[in-house]
Amino acid sequence: MKNQPIYLVALLFASIALFASPESQAQQTNISTTLILASSEEGGIDPALKSYEGNLKRLFKYKSYKLQNRSGAKLSLPGESSINLGSGYKLNLTAQAGSRGKIRLSVRWTDGRRTLINTTINMSKGVPTILGGPSAPSQNGNLILALVAR
Repeated sequence: MKNQPIYLVALLFASIALFASPESQAQQTNISTTLILASSEEGGIDPALKSYEGNLKRLFKYKSYKLQNRSGAKLSLPGESSINLGSGYKLNLTAQAGSRGKIRLSVRWTDGRRTLINTTINMSKGVPTILGGPSAPSQNGNLILALVAR
């Protein structure tokens, strides 16, 4: 009986260490989204998109890029979330922890009545993933989506 308090204290410390360890807590990530209108009309790059300029120019041959919307979501790994991109566009995201610290993200981009893009990407934190999207005839251009995991 004299040893019982020692065992209880040891058990208490072991359980605190278990619940405080990062492995026991659900991993989370923040996904930021940037909706971009790309056009063949002159206009250059929106100053708000300067961090994507190199990627946009390397991947696409448009003459102007304008910020349409910025949004984001916090997801558990594994987890799901939806993001309203504005103008009737919506993203449904499903995230899982991938190998080597990457995030496996399933992206379903809809316009309310139909699926525009349905893909799965492996993302590294802090590295933008750029998806070419649908045409936006009413705005004389195409939509592009930049996703970044943080």
